[in-house]
Amino acid sequence: MMNPTSPERIRQDSRLIGQTLLKLAAPRLTVRAIVIAVAVVIWLLAASWLLAFGRNLSFEGLHSMGQQAVDMLTRYNPIFWWIVVGIWTLIVFFAVRAWLMADMAAARARMLPTGVLAQLRPQLSDETVAVLRWTWGDRDEPFTVGDLQRARTELRHNRIGKLAAVAEQSVILDTPAVADASRGRPEADRVRPSGRYVEPRLNDDPDR
Repeated sequence: MMNPTSPERIRQDSRLIGQTLLKLAAPRLTVRAIVIAVAVVIWLLAASWLLAFGRNLSFEGLHSMGQQAVDMLTRYNPIFWWIVVGIWTLIVFFAVRAWLMADMAAARARMLPTGVLAQLRPQLSDETVAVLRWTWGDRDEPFTVGDLQRARTELRHNRIGKLAAVAEQSVILDTPAVADASRGRPEADRVRPSGRYVEPRLNDDPDR
């Protein structure tokens, strides 16, 4: 039988959480792949059109500016359109990146379906469930996909061991301090160096 706190059990719990996250993310991953593919196609078509337009651009009608000016324009024309394509590439890249980051944030903020959580809970060890509770925090909001993602990350970074250390340290700090040893000093003063106990005497005559 597998130990609930063994590395094998923790890896098994991590795999179960990963599989659950993959099932939840599958529709969004499909949409992201489609959007990125469409963006790449649009970028490629526009870049090809820009380069073709620049390549077919003629400066023959500018002879009035002088042959030297026409030669310079002809020489630097391809560079100019490659710069335009570079700017277009940056625009597409940052637009897709901003959309992707926003979509990922929305996915993390999505509430984890109750049925999924109920199905996952019996398959996890108590220690892993404690990590899920820890990632949930104050529980002011419903348990989200982002909480489950963080729980999986924390499992890989020994959160179970850290929670056990916190519990142990809390017990140490919450235990009342031991009574001061000086309270037993009057009894200790009655012991001679030899270790024999000296009975206290009342109304002893000092002249004896």
